[in-house]
Amino acid sequence: MAGQGKKTSAERRRELAAERKAAAAEARRKARMRAIAVTVAVVLAGGAVVGAVFGVMAIFDGDDTEVAAEASPTPSPTPLPAPAGKANCTYTADGSPASKDVGTPPSLANATGTYEATIQVNKKPVVMELDAAAAPCAVNNFVYLAKAKYFDNTQCHRELNSTGTFVLQCGDPDATGRGGPGYSFADENLEGATYEAGVVAMANAGPNTNGSQFFMMFKDSEFGPDYVPFGKIISGLDVLTDIAKAGTKTNPDTGADDAPKNKVTINKVTITKEPKASTPSAEPSATSKATKTAKPKASSTPEPSTEPSATSTP
Repeated sequence: MAGQGKKTSAERRRELAAERKAAAAEARRKARMRAIAVTVAVVLAGGAVVGAVFGVMAIFDGDDTEVAAEASPTPSPTPLPAPAGKANCTYTADGSPASKDVGTPPSLANATGTYEATIQVNKKPVVMELDAAAAPCAVNNFVYLAKAKYFDNTQCHRELNSTGTFVLQCGDPDATGRGGPGYSFADENLEGATYEAGVVAMANAGPNTNGSQFFMMFKDSEFGPDYVPFGKIISGLDVLTDIAKAGTKTNPDTGADDAPKNKVTINKVTITKEPKASTPSAEPSATSKATKTAKPKASSTPEPSTEPSATSTP
């Protein structure tokens, strides 16, 4: 038949219209797939895209080949800075059992002004001024433990009383030099630290192992800047010098000559003054016990430590 295989203009127009309709349908299908993929991504992300940019989860090319787009990783949140006049402190479980389980201090510490603490040592008052501006975490810790009665009815287990070292060390309810609150915290206020008579500083077992033990200087002492100074004695230094006159004796646990000859007891510690407009340390609450034991640092020089010195005092 003449003209067999050729299409009329009307037929050709109908075919073009059908092709355009099919193309439009395919475009709508692809748009729906993209919308569904993005919706699923949002649902899986908990209803919100936080810290990540989600691309189209399924993109179709001309050959209908699916290409998966990867989500950007979610960054760790940045800790908020402490408000004005405050400091962030971290008290970390150290694995040792707490000598007295009183929980941990609040992580937000006052960082302005001074506190005043009265320690009854052998029933005689020793008054200390605690510098929250210079050592906020150490002061926050001491105030918290004092309010929890952690120090009450405990013995001062160590005395260094020879040339260059004149300290009375306290704060261990076990009176062994190994006791503590079950947590530790980082060093602070060490730059330029000196240890004159009356200075109160944290004892430790190495860098960043502060706990509950502290020492009071009854004479100028020679130590490197390794022990966080957080206060000073403003009255009652004579109570300590009188104790020191009795001298020392052998510590039965270590064999070192670094125990007070006469028993020294902290009867109680009272916070008698707090900075104006400050938020006092929170009262203690029950928390889990610690998980990592701090080890003593070995030294041939008898320096204040939460562990007894391994050598005798010169």
